[in-house]
Amino acid sequence: MKERPGPVLITGANSGIGLASALYLAARGWEVHGTVRTRAKGAELRGAADEAGVRDRVHTVVLDVSDHDAVLDRWPRLPDYYAVVNNAGSSITGAVETVGADEAKALLDVNLVTPGVIAACALPAMRRAGRGRIVNVSSIAGRAAVLPFHGWYHASKFGLEALSDVLRVEVAPFGVKVVLIEPGFFATSILGKAGEQMAASDDASPYAAGIARVAALNEWYERMAPPPDAVAKAIASAVESSRPKRRYLVGREALPVRALAFVPDEITDRVVRTVGNLDSTGND
Repeated sequence: MKERPGPVLITGANSGIGLASALYLAARGWEVHGTVRTRAKGAELRGAADEAGVRDRVHTVVLDVSDHDAVLDRWPRLPDYYAVVNNAGSSITGAVETVGADEAKALLDVNLVTPGVIAACALPAMRRAGRGRIVNVSSIAGRAAVLPFHGWYHASKFGLEALSDVLRVEVAPFGVKVVLIEPGFFATSILGKAGEQMAASDDASPYAAGIARVAALNEWYERMAPPPDAVAKAIASAVESSRPKRRYLVGREALPVRALAFVPDEITDRVVRTVGNLDSTGND
């Protein structure tokens, strides 16, 4: 098996895209360190690695990466990473009007600030080595704001795209490459959690009918979504390729989302209002 240049850190590695990526990279000979928030989640990761026959190359790091002080405190005791994959993330569902400031800040902390903190911690060693990869897992939601009642999630992913674009230019002189992964709908815990949040929403809300419509669509997507194997392969390409793409759009939604850049706002607004059962609430 090909010798690898160093270990890879994957945040949020106990489920979904993080777990699939950890197992896939380990199977390709990489030493993988996966962050998990609890020892129980660490046991889940180790169990999956055992099943996949890669237990010797998968190591758990019990660390809540959204606790930035904890990350800074722990980092000196971690190895120098060739690559970091910022996968840990969360979602909030609800109308912009109804999501509280504390909820919004917590989401931005996890989805946007945390990848910046992890990158800042990893970069000194990467600069010394003259090479490295920072792979940020964004979403098609970072390309187009087409999901009603996911405004803050869109905001966090749009922000991550901008942060990554600037970071890519800043670190290029040091041999470090920054790559964005933009998955469509895959079977991950985020879809399920979004559905639970919608199911618990206030029936008296002026957005109740729209939220119910989108909750039903989420449930359908959760049943139909493929496993995140294709995303894991894209992440591996971003880590391994000598000339990785700046962005990897992954999934059957990729082409339509790319095409949205050429569609007038009036048309996309109509479609999004229809999806969100919002046709009667406003005008073009």
